[in-house]
Amino acid sequence: MEVAQVRPNVLLITTDQQHANTIHALGNSVIKTPNLDALAARGVSFGRTYVTNPVCSPSRASILTGEYPSRHGCWNIGVKLDEGRPRISDAFSAAGYRTALFGKTHFQPVLAEGSFEARPHTFDRDFWRHWDGPYYGFQKVKMLHGHADEISSAGMHYGVWLEDQGIDIDKYFGPNGGYREGRWDLPEEFHYTRWTADQTIEFLEQHDTDQPFFVWCSFQDPHNAFLVPEPWDQMYDIEDLPEFIRRPGEMDDKTLLHKCLIEDRLDEMDVEITADPNHPTKGIQCLGPTTDKIGETRAKRWLAAYYGMISLIDHHIGRLMQTLDRLGLTENTVVIFTSDHGDYAGNHGLWLKGPLHYEDVIRVPFIVSWPGHIPQNVQSQSLQSLVDLAPTLCDLCQIGNAPSVQGVSQLHTWMNPHESVRNYCLIENRAEPAFYVKTIVDERYKLNYFLGRNEGELYDLQEDPHEFVNLYNDPAYTDVVLRMMKAMIDMYGQLEGPYPPRLSFA
Repeated sequence: MEVAQVRPNVLLITTDQQHANTIHALGNSVIKTPNLDALAARGVSFGRTYVTNPVCSPSRASILTGEYPSRHGCWNIGVKLDEGRPRISDAFSAAGYRTALFGKTHFQPVLAEGSFEARPHTFDRDFWRHWDGPYYGFQKVKMLHGHADEISSAGMHYGVWLEDQGIDIDKYFGPNGGYREGRWDLPEEFHYTRWTADQTIEFLEQHDTDQPFFVWCSFQDPHNAFLVPEPWDQMYDIEDLPEFIRRPGEMDDKTLLHKCLIEDRLDEMDVEITADPNHPTKGIQCLGPTTDKIGETRAKRWLAAYYGMISLIDHHIGRLMQTLDRLGLTENTVVIFTSDHGDYAGNHGLWLKGPLHYEDVIRVPFIVSWPGHIPQNVQSQSLQSLVDLAPTLCDLCQIGNAPSVQGVSQLHTWMNPHESVRNYCLIENRAEPAFYVKTIVDERYKLNYFLGRNEGELYDLQEDPHEFVNLYNDPAYTDVVLRMMKAMIDMYGQLEGPYPPRLSFA
């Protein structure tokens, strides 16, 4: 298959914190995702797609820049992505594309006063009523932030729209949003998932056929809090849900952080940790509570709501696909679906995300569809990384002024799904300034190295896909650990460029 001479449109659809195994057609027999199933049937699904960092801001920044967090600098939430970084949104705009982003951004801190994405600015209704970009290279934006009924969810453009609809903000949003589960009384027609889809659909309906578009539809679920409106809250019975992946004794060979978290003794960790009295673990940034903390029944309710949130998003993805069909845009629009990171989702006794790099949090769903150009109904195990999105899209759309990136173009693999252009994927996670985990994954093995802590993990993903047995200290695997370490060092050597040209011998 060949790339078309006419540059295609691009619709990038992302979710926030979606586990890789949450699409029915790709192996989850319980979850209901008919529209993602249909998208997978008309494209390629890559089952081994890795993030650059299993946290929102760093991962999203990597999608936008094609750089790893160690270069683009947005190393955790609460850190601003430098507005001067080269971005693919700028490259597409300069190449004549209409560019837009609808939904969650999270390129800047959301709790730091003075940040563009934080209060009180996010509640300046007059500003948001009259401003729609540009922002980080996108010509048009409609933004929101927060999750479920947190008060921050009712800010920015979405908050203005809610007030215009006559919604009583105080009735549905407040300071108590967070680690809960179940039904949200907000009617579905006013839910932010529908709003994000509606903004994207409106943009597509205004499409000028003489000018291609690059639009990012950025849903902010299925992130906690696990609340979902009717009827999605009743879609899954906890008795029908899959069992959590875990087994007795699996903590025996894990790292100190993992043991301290499970055994509720994080205060023994020899690292300065984030003090947040509202966080259930009061520990290292982004680590969620354990199943032991919340209880088995509540954990199942969380999973039921989590699945309901995904099914709600799936419903609106169906509306997006129907819009492309109705407008005659399907044949020349590349559709990419993925997530910024995963969720432990109860596996190994864990929830949410953190610097314990199970596949649950560092691997995400990834589907790409372009009828007539990319193979249909194919599932591939070729390695993909979200850092590759920028160079691949620039290559596919023939953007000659692409920014310097650290990812590689996956265009050949998208066209030939079983021919991988990657041997390794790299994941970084500076969870705290003094707590840094680096991961490298190849076709079979995964190495997690905890910098400065004399700790590590090695998993044989072929023989032990659930990562029960840590082989890092097993003498029989010393050569594998050394090989993976060398590969990681080699990767960083390659990522140091580009260098300015050398003009003379001295």
